[in-house]
Amino acid sequence: MTRPLLLILACATLLRAPLGAQAVAVEFLFDGELWKTDSGSVLLARNGGELAVEGRMRSWLALRASPKLDFLAHIMVEGGSAEEQGSHFYVEQLQVTARPGKGLTIEAGKILQPIGAFGTRRFSNTNPLIGEPDAYPPQYPWGAVARGRVNRFDYHVALASLPAVNTNYTPVPDFYLRPTAGIGMSFGPAFRIGGTVTHGPYLGDTVSAQLPAGSSWQDYKQTVVAADLRFSKGYVEARAEANWSTYEVPTVTDEQHGLGWYAELRGTLSPRVFVAARYEHYRYVFVLPVNQAFWVGRETTQMNGELGMGYRFTAATLLKASVRRDHWPVHSIPGAPPFPDGYAVALQCSIFASATYFVPRAGGY
Repeated sequence: MTRPLLLILACATLLRAPLGAQAVAVEFLFDGELWKTDSGSVLLARNGGELAVEGRMRSWLALRASPKLDFLAHIMVEGGSAEEQGSHFYVEQLQVTARPGKGLTIEAGKILQPIGAFGTRRFSNTNPLIGEPDAYPPQYPWGAVARGRVNRFDYHVALASLPAVNTNYTPVPDFYLRPTAGIGMSFGPAFRIGGTVTHGPYLGDTVSAQLPAGSSWQDYKQTVVAADLRFSKGYVEARAEANWSTYEVPTVTDEQHGLGWYAELRGTLSPRVFVAARYEHYRYVFVLPVNQAFWVGRETTQMNGELGMGYRFTAATLLKASVRRDHWPVHSIPGAPPFPDGYAVALQCSIFASATYFVPRAGGY
């Protein structure tokens, strides 16, 4: 299904819904950040190591066309000296959500990447720290996902147009529908464990000139198997994710393998104050095209940790501070840029605002 067709279907759905049956919610999230980092870290450096600022605004427009049909648009604007490429405007989500039966939800359009558990809490007012796990940068592919629940089991199956990659380590991918499937099991509200698998091409047309003669970027596949865990008790919440991956790299005989995980703890000290920590350990597959006869395909290890504290002034206003360091046991790979260790110190203030609400409101976006 192409992107224009998805847009047409979304618009047609809205136009067919009776106006009296529609309810609208408009919500905003404003972020302001102050950064001081080193000048060389691939992961953490901002503004050449000089003091940097960043501003961000997110907005959600949600329309309930009927009790079983919603439409969601999510945009983001960000800019400042902490951003390497200046200001940006993104349409991050543009989706239709249908609930055809009990326990079944279908989302179609520009959706959140259906692998990895961090994506659902990636916003500044739900992320207990300022940084994000390096394995799963937020992605919004075109596609569709069906989610359901049977007793204590939940599941999802999806087709998404982008692979789960970090473009700091692999080339920019291109549009190609690839399958994803996952299952989870919950033991009450305090404990859940889940797993997801996806397979398909991970390269894009931008590397076509560097591919061996007679091959296409669709010929080279990636497989990712991921697991996630959540546990809470009292005022402490623990989360963890792990992923194993394989990559087929042009001109490289053997498959390259990645393995990584992160663990996160959050503790509430008072109704307004919390502390959090996250540790990550990843063995990445680094892929870099050089020419038709030579590609860099190597495994490199990166570790980083972040400590932070948050103070909630009001239900809508949150202030966080954190410090983060990374370490690369191997600082250089032949044919690739260096990987120096680095640090980042950051302050973040986020303010949530809602213009209208669903009446009655069932859940949030």
